[in-house]
Amino acid sequence: MLRTTSPNISVITNFGCRAKCWYCIWKGHHLENVSLETDWTKLTAFLVDNEEKGKVSVSGGGDCLYKYAKYKPWWDRFLEITRVLNMQVDVHTRERFENDKFWRNINRCVFSSDKLLDDIIYLTYLVKHTKIRITHLVTADTTDGMIEQYLTFQDKHNCQFTIKELIGFDDKGRYKEIREKYPDIFHLDEGDYNIYYMPDNNITDTFLEKDVK
Repeated sequence: MLRTTSPNISVITNFGCRAKCWYCIWKGHHLENVSLETDWTKLTAFLVDNEEKGKVSVSGGGDCLYKYAKYKPWWDRFLEITRVLNMQVDVHTRERFENDKFWRNINRCVFSSDKLLDDIIYLTYLVKHTKIRITHLVTADTTDGMIEQYLTFQDKHNCQFTIKELIGFDDKGRYKEIREKYPDIFHLDEGDYNIYYMPDNNITDTFLEKDVK
Protein backbone atom coordinates (compact mmCIF):
# COMPACT_ATOMS: atom_id res chain seq x y z
CA MET A 1 0.00 0.00 0.00
CA LEU A 2 1.22 3.46 -0.92
CA ARG A 3 2.41 5.62 1.96
CA THR A 4 1.75 9.15 0.84
CA THR A 5 4.14 12.04 1.32
CA SER A 6 1.41 14.65 0.84
CA PRO A 7 0.24 16.40 4.03
CA ASN A 8 -3.39 15.68 3.09
CA ILE A 9 -5.48 12.71 2.04
CA SER A 10 -8.97 12.77 0.59
CA VAL A 11 -11.72 10.27 -0.18
CA ILE A 12 -13.75 11.12 -3.29
CA THR A 13 -17.30 9.80 -3.41
CA ASN A 14 -19.61 9.60 -6.42
CA PHE A 15 -23.04 9.75 -4.79
CA GLY A 16 -24.49 12.33 -7.19
CA CYS A 17 -25.28 16.03 -6.77
CA ARG A 18 -28.28 18.32 -6.91
CA ALA A 19 -26.38 21.60 -7.48
CA LYS A 20 -25.57 21.35 -11.22
CA CYS A 21 -22.90 24.06 -11.01
CA TRP A 22 -21.89 25.40 -14.43
CA TYR A 23 -18.22 25.34 -13.40
CA CYS A 24 -18.22 21.77 -12.06
CA ILE A 25 -14.86 20.07 -12.68
CA TRP A 26 -16.49 16.62 -12.33
CA LYS A 27 -18.44 17.05 -15.57
CA GLY A 28 -16.72 15.00 -18.23
CA HIS A 29 -14.39 13.35 -15.72
CA HIS A 30 -13.47 9.81 -16.75
CA LEU A 31 -15.02 8.56 -13.48
CA GLU A 32 -18.15 10.71 -13.67
CA ASN A 33 -20.42 7.72 -14.28
CA VAL A 34 -18.46 5.16 -12.25
CA SER A 35 -20.44 3.89 -9.26
CA LEU A 36 -18.50 0.89 -7.99
CA GLU A 37 -18.99 -0.49 -4.52
CA THR A 38 -16.33 0.76 -2.12
CA ASP A 39 -13.50 -1.72 -1.62
CA TRP A 40 -13.47 -1.42 2.16
CA THR A 41 -10.35 -3.53 2.55
CA LYS A 42 -8.40 -1.22 0.25
CA LEU A 43 -9.91 1.98 1.67
CA THR A 44 -9.19 0.87 5.23
CA ALA A 45 -5.60 0.03 4.28
CA PHE A 46 -5.26 3.49 2.71
CA LEU A 47 -6.43 5.11 5.95
CA VAL A 48 -4.27 2.89 8.15
CA ASP A 49 -1.25 3.61 6.00
CA ASN A 50 -1.81 7.33 6.52
CA GLU A 51 -3.05 7.14 10.09
CA GLU A 52 -0.27 9.41 11.35
CA LYS A 53 -1.70 12.32 9.35
CA GLY A 54 -4.58 12.38 11.80
CA LYS A 55 -7.16 13.68 9.35
CA VAL A 56 -8.95 12.80 6.11
CA SER A 57 -11.32 14.84 3.97
CA VAL A 58 -14.38 13.50 2.17
CA SER A 59 -15.75 15.21 -0.92
CA GLY A 60 -17.05 14.56 -4.46
CA GLY A 61 -17.36 13.61 -7.35
CA GLY A 62 -20.79 15.24 -6.98
CA ASP A 63 -21.52 15.93 -3.30
CA CYS A 64 -20.61 13.48 -0.56
CA LEU A 65 -23.77 14.34 1.42
CA TYR A 66 -26.16 13.96 -1.51
CA LYS A 67 -28.92 11.41 -0.72
CA TYR A 68 -27.51 10.91 2.78
CA ALA A 69 -30.31 8.53 3.80
CA LYS A 70 -29.36 6.18 0.97
CA TYR A 71 -25.66 6.36 1.76
CA LYS A 72 -25.91 6.44 5.56
CA PRO A 73 -24.54 2.85 5.84
CA TRP A 74 -21.44 4.03 3.94
CA TRP A 75 -21.01 6.96 6.28
CA ASP A 76 -21.58 4.83 9.40
CA ARG A 77 -18.90 2.39 8.33
CA PHE A 78 -16.45 5.10 7.28
CA LEU A 79 -16.87 7.06 10.54
CA GLU A 80 -16.43 3.90 12.59
CA ILE A 81 -13.12 3.20 10.85
CA THR A 82 -11.86 6.75 11.34
CA ARG A 83 -13.00 6.68 14.98
CA VAL A 84 -10.96 3.55 15.65
CA LEU A 85 -7.96 5.16 13.92
CA ASN A 86 -8.53 8.41 15.83
CA MET A 87 -8.61 10.34 12.55
CA GLN A 88 -10.55 13.56 12.22
CA VAL A 89 -12.91 13.93 9.26
CA ASP A 90 -13.50 17.09 7.22
CA VAL A 91 -16.55 17.09 4.94
CA HIS A 92 -16.59 19.17 1.75
CA THR A 93 -20.13 19.90 0.64
CA ARG A 94 -22.69 22.40 -0.56
CA GLU A 95 -25.69 20.40 0.71
CA ARG A 96 -27.79 22.18 3.34
CA PHE A 97 -27.71 19.17 5.62
CA GLU A 98 -29.14 19.68 9.11
CA ASN A 99 -28.29 16.64 11.18
CA ASP A 100 -26.93 17.52 14.61
CA LYS A 101 -25.74 13.99 15.40
CA PHE A 102 -23.80 13.74 12.15
CA TRP A 103 -22.01 17.05 12.61
CA ARG A 104 -20.99 16.14 16.17
CA ASN A 105 -18.85 13.38 14.61
CA ILE A 106 -17.23 15.67 12.06
CA ASN A 107 -14.17 17.82 12.65
CA ARG A 108 -15.11 20.51 10.15
CA CYS A 109 -17.53 21.30 7.36
CA VAL A 110 -15.93 22.91 4.32
CA PHE A 111 -18.96 24.54 2.71
CA SER A 112 -18.93 25.77 -0.89
CA SER A 113 -20.85 29.01 -1.29
CA ASP A 114 -21.51 31.15 -4.37
CA LYS A 115 -23.30 33.94 -2.49
CA LEU A 116 -23.33 34.41 1.27
CA LEU A 117 -26.87 35.77 1.31
CA ASP A 118 -28.13 32.52 -0.28
CA ASP A 119 -26.46 30.40 2.41
CA ILE A 120 -26.39 32.58 5.52
CA ILE A 121 -29.25 30.83 7.34
CA TYR A 122 -27.66 27.41 6.89
CA LEU A 123 -24.17 28.66 7.72
CA THR A 124 -25.54 30.15 10.94
CA TYR A 125 -26.89 26.70 11.76
CA LEU A 126 -23.55 25.05 10.96
CA VAL A 127 -21.44 27.28 13.21
CA LYS A 128 -23.52 26.09 16.16
CA HIS A 129 -22.75 22.44 15.48
CA THR A 130 -19.24 22.14 14.02
CA LYS A 131 -16.24 24.11 12.86
CA ILE A 132 -16.68 25.53 9.39
CA ARG A 133 -14.61 26.84 6.51
CA ILE A 134 -16.49 28.65 3.79
CA THR A 135 -15.00 28.37 0.31
CA HIS A 136 -15.95 30.69 -2.53
CA LEU A 137 -14.98 29.91 -6.11
CA VAL A 138 -14.08 33.24 -7.70
CA THR A 139 -15.79 33.87 -11.04
CA ALA A 140 -16.20 36.92 -13.22
CA ASP A 141 -19.34 37.70 -11.18
CA THR A 142 -17.55 37.82 -7.82
CA THR A 143 -17.64 41.39 -6.47
CA ASP A 144 -15.66 43.06 -3.72
CA GLY A 145 -18.94 43.53 -1.89
CA MET A 146 -19.49 39.77 -1.83
CA ILE A 147 -16.01 39.23 -0.43
CA GLU A 148 -16.64 41.85 2.26
CA GLN A 149 -19.82 40.02 3.30
CA TYR A 150 -17.91 36.76 3.72
CA LEU A 151 -15.19 38.48 5.72
CA THR A 152 -17.77 40.08 8.02
CA PHE A 153 -19.39 36.68 8.62
CA GLN A 154 -15.97 35.16 9.26
CA ASP A 155 -15.12 37.75 11.88
CA LYS A 156 -18.52 37.55 13.57
CA HIS A 157 -18.58 33.76 13.82
CA ASN A 158 -14.86 33.03 14.20
CA CYS A 159 -14.79 30.69 11.22
CA GLN A 160 -12.54 30.42 8.17
CA PHE A 161 -12.98 31.81 4.66
CA THR A 162 -11.12 30.69 1.54
CA ILE A 163 -11.19 31.79 -2.09
CA LYS A 164 -10.54 29.26 -4.84
CA GLU A 165 -9.34 29.73 -8.39
CA LEU A 166 -11.70 28.84 -11.24
CA ILE A 167 -10.60 25.94 -13.45
CA GLY A 168 -11.37 25.74 -17.15
CA PHE A 169 -13.24 29.05 -17.46
CA ASP A 170 -12.29 32.74 -17.70
CA ASP A 171 -12.79 34.71 -14.49
CA LYS A 172 -11.85 38.02 -16.18
CA GLY A 173 -8.92 38.40 -13.81
CA ARG A 174 -11.07 38.57 -10.67
CA TYR A 175 -9.18 35.93 -8.68
CA LYS A 176 -5.89 37.78 -9.15
CA GLU A 177 -7.50 41.12 -8.34
CA ILE A 178 -9.08 39.80 -5.14
CA ARG A 179 -5.87 38.13 -4.04
CA GLU A 180 -4.03 41.42 -4.49
CA LYS A 181 -6.68 43.52 -2.73
CA TYR A 182 -7.15 41.06 0.16
CA PRO A 183 -3.70 39.52 0.69
CA ASP A 184 -4.63 38.02 4.06
CA ILE A 185 -7.44 35.85 2.68
CA PHE A 186 -6.48 32.19 2.54
CA HIS A 187 -6.48 31.17 -1.12
CA LEU A 188 -6.22 28.01 -3.22
CA ASP A 189 -4.66 28.40 -6.64
CA GLU A 190 -5.54 25.92 -9.36
CA GLY A 191 -3.82 22.63 -8.63
CA ASP A 192 -3.87 19.41 -6.61
CA TYR A 193 -2.96 19.35 -2.93
CA ASN A 194 -4.04 15.90 -1.77
CA ILE A 195 -3.65 12.20 -2.41
CA TYR A 196 -7.09 10.98 -3.47
CA TYR A 197 -8.91 7.69 -2.96
CA MET A 198 -11.19 7.70 -6.00
CA PRO A 199 -14.64 6.13 -6.71
CA ASP A 200 -13.02 3.37 -8.78
CA ASN A 201 -11.01 2.33 -5.68
CA ASN A 202 -7.75 3.62 -7.12
CA ILE A 203 -5.38 6.14 -5.59
CA THR A 204 -4.21 9.20 -7.47
CA ASP A 205 -2.10 12.26 -6.79
CA THR A 206 -3.92 14.35 -9.40
CA PHE A 207 -7.69 14.63 -9.24
CA LEU A 208 -8.23 14.83 -12.98
CA GLU A 209 -5.33 12.83 -14.39
CA LYS A 210 -3.09 9.85 -13.75
CA ASP A 211 -3.31 7.14 -11.09
CA VAL A 212 -0.54 6.50 -8.58
CA LYS A 213 0.65 2.91 -8.97
